[in-house]
Amino acid sequence: MNLSFEVSPGEWSSPPGGSERHPRSDAGRRSFLRRGAAAFSAASAAFAGREAHATNPNFLPSLYPNENVLEFQTIQADEQAHVKFLVNALGADARPMPTFQNLQMNNLQQFVQNSMVFENTGVGAYLGAAAYIDNVPYLVAAAGIMDIEARHAGYLNVLNNRKMTQNVLGQSPSFEVALTMQQVVDLVSPYVVSLNGGPPLTFSTIPSAENDIAILNFALALEYLEMTFYNINVPKFTG
Repeated sequence: MNLSFEVSPGEWSSPPGGSERHPRSDAGRRSFLRRGAAAFSAASAAFAGREAHATNPNFLPSLYPNENVLEFQTIQADEQAHVKFLVNALGADARPMPTFQNLQMNNLQQFVQNSMVFENTGVGAYLGAAAYIDNVPYLVAAAGIMDIEARHAGYLNVLNNRKMTQNVLGQSPSFEVALTMQQVVDLVSPYVVSLNGGPPLTFSTIPSAENDIAILNFALALEYLEMTFYNINVPKFTG
């Protein structure tokens, strides 16, 4: 392959009959240097601006105007829809909403970081429970919810300057890692004050119709947690 280096016409000049090349003029060089200095100054100012924003706990990057507001309102609506679906699916067996704590965030970056943890926890939790769901329609529904949680998680990972595939364990696998029931309980317990008479956060590893109810109630507790978290914080930070 022949690679050539091209010089803009007029930037250099050759004397008649000679092959030696010289700068076109001192004035041209001064103009070139002024343009370079201006570009460097602009780049430095932009970098300084980004550095200043990095220390602002209420700053978030955004690809498009109001994009983050739209995305968080969408996440909030999705979690509300997940709760509604699970309550309807469980009917009389649905757990009451637990009482939660520590969900009020102090600033925008804290809100986004905790959102990332909750969504990635949800992805691992649904995958971990999927192997023990006996009823195929329930399994399909759980897979659909997990896929939406995964889309939330990918967006939040990138917003937090993480790899889009990073999970709640800090890994970035090509295949999602399932969380054990105990791992999920450990992650959400700091936010749960009381289950308000509902079933414990547990299910069996032996598939059965009864265990499907336990799994859906386990998922419902997680969805109640996420819904409450977003209901508190989305209006606060997007209003």
